[in-house]
Amino acid sequence: MRRNKKTLMVAAAAAVLVFAGAAAFTDSVSFSNTNTVVGYGAETITGATVTALSYGLSADHTVVDSVTFTTAEDTSGAQQTASVSFMDNSTTPAAETSWTACSVQTAYVSGTGTIWTCDVSSLSEPTANIVGVQITVQ
Repeated sequence: MRRNKKTLMVAAAAAVLVFAGAAAFTDSVSFSNTNTVVGYGAETITGATVTALSYGLSADHTVVDSVTFTTAEDTSGAQQTASVSFMDNSTTPAAETSWTACSVQTAYVSGTGTIWTCDVSSLSEPTANIVGVQITVQ
């Protein structure tokens, strides 16, 4: 009985280490409404390190109205621009939507980054059709 208890403890400790190691390598994406699932599948980001990404949804939660993201770097300079587009799966193959310009919501703060916001309401992009988001910062 004592030996089985020791084996069980070793196995439990190993499982904890495996889960802790997996969590250490997991990125996170935050959504503005945790009760809503956006048809999100992949992200492609160029020009910056995005540390947070969230979507603003229409009142009925069927359309994405805005995208907000945070860059780790100071990307709030006068020459910096950012834009966003979606990959839409309503056609086969999935097609890229128009690119929409973004603006700096909060200038760079050390340790926090730069917060950008993108008004994508003109795209009228249904949440169910989004299989990817593309962000570019230049």
